Amino acid sequence: MMHRRNILISAAAIFIASTMPTMNAMAAAPSLELFGTQLKNAKRDQLRQVFKQGGMSAVREDLRYWVDTYNSNGVLEGASQFEAGYVSKTGQFAYARYTFPGFMNAGLVKNVIDLVASKYGQPASKRGRYDLGPVTATWKVAQNMKIEVSRGWPDTTTYLAFIDNAANQAMDAEIDAERKRQKQQKAQAQSKAF
Repeated sequence: MMHRRNILISAAAIFIASTMPTMNAMAAAPSLELFGTQLKNAKRDQLRQVFKQGGMSAVREDLRYWVDTYNSNGVLEGASQFEAGYVSKTGQFAYARYTFPGFMNAGLVKNVIDLVASKYGQPASKRGRYDLGPVTATWKVAQNMKIEVSRGWPDTTTYLAFIDNAANQAMDAEIDAERKRQKQQKAQAQSKAF
C-alpha cells in the first residue's frame, strides 16, 4: 500500500514539474507592442503618433471610421498597407494588420509565419498547407491578445494581425449595430414607395 502511494506521489510530482514550464511561459508571455508601444488599452490618438513616428504615412485617419489606414512601404519588408481598428466609443485599440501582397506566391505565408516565430516562438495553432489553400497560424499572447497570420486562396496575399480579443469584439458589435441601424433607416425610407 505504501509503495503504491509513493508511485502516485511521484507521478503527481512529475506531472506538476512537466506543467511548470508551460505555466511559467504563460505568465511570462510578452505583451504585444508595435514600435515600442504596448497595444493593450492604447488609445487612437496615441497610436496615430506612434505609427507616424515609426515611418508610416497616413492614407486615412478619420474618426467617422473605425479603421485608420496607412502606407507601410519601407516599414516592414514586403508589407504595403497597415490598418488599425478602434472601439469608436472609447478610442481603444482593437486590432492592427499588415498586408503583404502576394501574386502566385504560396511561400509568402510561410515567410511571414517564420518572421513572427523568430520573435514569439512557434504558433499555438496552425491550420492549412503552405503550398495550397487557406492558412492560419495563431499565437496566444498575454492579456487576452493574439497574433494571427492568415492567407486565403487562390489569392496568396498574406495578413499579419495583432488583436485585442475583447476590444475587437466590442468594435465588431459597434459595426453590427451601425449596419442594422442603416438597414432599418433604408427600409423606412423605401416603405412609402410600396
